[in-house]
Amino acid sequence: MSQADIQKSPIPSPLPWQRDAWTRLGSQWHAGRCPHALLLSGQAGLGKRRFAEAFAALVLCDSPRQGLACGECRGCRLWGAGSHPDFLRVEPEKEGGPIKVEQVRQLGGFVGQTSGREGARVVLLAPAEAMNINAANALLKNLEEPASSVIFLLVSDAPAGLLPTIRSRCQTVPFPAPAEESALQWLRDGGLEGASARSALAVAGGAPLRALALAEPESLELREQFLADLSGLSQGTASPVTLAGRWETPGDGCELTELLLFWQQWLVQMLRARSSDSGVDEQLGRFLQRLPGSGQEALRPLFSFYDQLLQARQALASGANPNRRLLMEELLIRWTRLYGG
Repeated sequence: MSQADIQKSPIPSPLPWQRDAWTRLGSQWHAGRCPHALLLSGQAGLGKRRFAEAFAALVLCDSPRQGLACGECRGCRLWGAGSHPDFLRVEPEKEGGPIKVEQVRQLGGFVGQTSGREGARVVLLAPAEAMNINAANALLKNLEEPASSVIFLLVSDAPAGLLPTIRSRCQTVPFPAPAEESALQWLRDGGLEGASARSALAVAGGAPLRALALAEPESLELREQFLADLSGLSQGTASPVTLAGRWETPGDGCELTELLLFWQQWLVQMLRARSSDSGVDEQLGRFLQRLPGSGQEALRPLFSFYDQLLQARQALASGANPNRRLLMEELLIRWTRLYGG
């Protein structure tokens, strides 16, 4: 490989709200006590994959500086170019698809090699919950008999979807949502502020990266159309079967799992508003006014529907490849029933 092929490339660094987790993990690494498998878990939009990439770069760096990869050594340039021989990335072949057993089986050759630099090797697997059952069992074999110089970094938005035997062999690194003011400051630094930032952050469940993505014009337009269709269902003026055909493939770069996540976060806002006396925005208020019943008893159907959305997301992430049209039909019909339809 020529020098031109491995020119200096930007190296990711941890995000502000990840500082404590980074410090703890960095201390373990420098002390030679880093576990052979780490499970980075938390909701989508918190930067877990970026954290994993930053840590992989640190492990593979020849001359770390102030607890971070230097970005200048040959190891960093190779990593930045995507050609470091001691780094292996395992991810779905297509967005939203499963991680297949054939992909995980390639780990056998990688973990059996010896590092040319006499250092650690890193496997980054994301999203971990996308493994089908055969892939998960193949990974388990590698975790049960780990090579001393290999570090597995598993990234997951839904760790409950992993085999318990996999979770038990990993040290979990939890990623909670940052404090609201910290998240809003980061969004302001990225050019999103005021009511738009607060609204996007609320819909994103406090996850700053997701909030930033949700504020993009294409995403805003898609969400407004989806909410308009949900409103039509709540008024009995739209057909769940017809709308299922529209939303089984959302388009505009949005996967169905992302649409369901937005639906979940919208439902969370409804639950919070319904169980408190705090003011709500006009759009949310219209949805709440149409719901039958009152008091705590009226919350039960909303909680039940939240669980159904969660199960649908888990089915999509499991690699079971459910029928998306039927999945959306069922959810939209159940949504209609919330309003007495």
